[in-house]
Amino acid sequence: MTRSLPRHRSLTVATAGHVDHGKTLLVRNLTGVDTDTLAEEKKRGLSINLGFAYKQYEADGDECLLGFVDVPGHIDFIGNMLAGVGAVDGAMLVVAADDGVMPQTEEHAAILDLLNIRSGCVALTKIDRASKTRLHKVKAEVRELLAGSGLADAPVFPVSNIDGDGIDRLANFLHKLLLTKYRRAQAAEDRLFRFLIDRSFSVRGIGTVVTGSCRDGEAASGNSLLHSGSGTETRVRGIRVHQEDRDRLRQGERAALTVTLEQGLAGRGDWLLDARLQHPVTRFDACLRLLPGADEPRPNTRYHLHVGAGHYLATLRRLGESTWFQVKTREPVHVLYGDRFILRDPAASHTLGGGWVVDIFVPARGRDSRERLELLAAMDRESEAACRALIELLPDGLNLDQFSLNRNLGAGAIASLARKMQQSPVDCIALNTETGEYPRLLGREHFRRHRDAVLAAVASYHRAHPDRQGIGESQLPRATELRISRPLLKALLARLLDEGAVERSGSLLHMPGHSTRLGEQVEQLLQKLRPILQKSEKIPPRTRELAEMTGLPLAALEKILRQAEISDKLVKVADNRHYLPETIRDLAELVEKLAGGPGGKERFSVVAFRDASGIGRNLCIEILEYFDGIGFTRRDGNIRFMRANREKLFDAE
Repeated sequence: MTRSLPRHRSLTVATAGHVDHGKTLLVRNLTGVDTDTLAEEKKRGLSINLGFAYKQYEADGDECLLGFVDVPGHIDFIGNMLAGVGAVDGAMLVVAADDGVMPQTEEHAAILDLLNIRSGCVALTKIDRASKTRLHKVKAEVRELLAGSGLADAPVFPVSNIDGDGIDRLANFLHKLLLTKYRRAQAAEDRLFRFLIDRSFSVRGIGTVVTGSCRDGEAASGNSLLHSGSGTETRVRGIRVHQEDRDRLRQGERAALTVTLEQGLAGRGDWLLDARLQHPVTRFDACLRLLPGADEPRPNTRYHLHVGAGHYLATLRRLGESTWFQVKTREPVHVLYGDRFILRDPAASHTLGGGWVVDIFVPARGRDSRERLELLAAMDRESEAACRALIELLPDGLNLDQFSLNRNLGAGAIASLARKMQQSPVDCIALNTETGEYPRLLGREHFRRHRDAVLAAVASYHRAHPDRQGIGESQLPRATELRISRPLLKALLARLLDEGAVERSGSLLHMPGHSTRLGEQVEQLLQKLRPILQKSEKIPPRTRELAEMTGLPLAALEKILRQAEISDKLVKVADNRHYLPETIRDLAELVEKLAGGPGGKERFSVVAFRDASGIGRNLCIEILEYFDGIGFTRRDGNIRFMRANREKLFDAE
């Protein structure tokens, strides 16, 4: 039998705890690596910056990598501590048996809980300095400290960094935790790649190297990514996990990436992203949990926001009487739903609380309205439940493009959600918009209400204006009093047109079978004009010439032409030129050919249109300006582009 290739398993654990409680020495005993590398750290005997250490071994035929992020315990370096715990799988809270629970022990434990870290253990160090009675007392302090937190049931391991007592038991626990560590329910392939940078440096002969953690998705050597800080595209030249070169990096792994990026651009807290995730924001809505005794955040006061490995200044505003807050940062941040953050006071002296991001698409108005608070409550659920609740609440439908970006859900996950939402009991329909990659999901009750409003508005317009062919699309929002977005209205109309509930003649919408009722005099004149305009084809007579040809007074003719134009029987291109609708359709088809066919993006000039149509330059300009005016073409200097689909503006008869 052939042996399958070994799997790569990894676990990254952050240390936490008060200064001088033995975190760095404990990591050295577990891995053999001294994480204090700075001269100042060795001189002062305390950690200042983040330290990194690894232990590589094989278990059950799998390649295992146990990583540690050793964080400073001194209050002066809490910012570095926060940068280190932003992307780990678990934590090891270190408490010295002789000191017991100290101020930074309490703050670090609170931070771990606010960041929702639920896997880990407690290392009770310096047991060689404490009696059994003292050990029992400190264990009780630790249990009281962690009660009600995510680490409430974390095992406590008494250890000695001097003689090694208890180190093996602690190591065995961490090895088991690695083999059974929590995995996100959402598969990595259903998320786009996000890599959180915590260090960057330059290596001679290699170039820029960034280290950090893969938060979502996966990437391979050779992939192009976007650097969040500069917006620069960069390519991954190499992937190294500990001392091993890899072809691919997966969610949850720490790595060093060699990238084609200027070293000075990359900084702690930046991201390497799939380009589709590029959406920096300066406002986001979040759920905030304040620590007991913490003061309420005051509007217009700048607080210290730590998210990922980044540090920002931010103001907060409570939304209504809820636990929802709107966070506004001075500089753009890259955050997504569920990203955890820590909030510290303006002096950066103590932690106030923390929370998680809920929505990065905040509205310009009504941010604390009842409707908005209901939407935030609906959003703050797992993806499928959030979809159901939002579809029921949103009269504008669920924008899956925004939903997927806010939650970093890939195409497979979104397709699966869309299928489920269109099945009972959700009962919604998918409407394709012109700009979105994904459809908009609209609850069927909302659809019925919008559909009835549109049909009622069209029928009402016919009753009020029997001499007109129909209502323009731009008039519908006011006529229906529907407060829905333009993309949704267009998608809704496309659905009604496909169903045959309404019809389109040119740019006008009307009920099926509707025809204008014109006066007898107008009908008689049109019978005279049609043969004349058919014979003249692309160069119709001017209005004065038509008066001479029909024998009608000019004023009377102009009045009748206006009625024919309103009823869509004739098309007015200029003050003295009128075309038959079918001739305009032919000219539009000619424009489409010049632009490269349906959906074409080729540009063309007035001269090209003149040569193709055989029409004089001045009249060509009038025709093209008419097309510009109705949105069919767009002028850019001396050239034009086709702006809209011909079949959506003109009958294809």
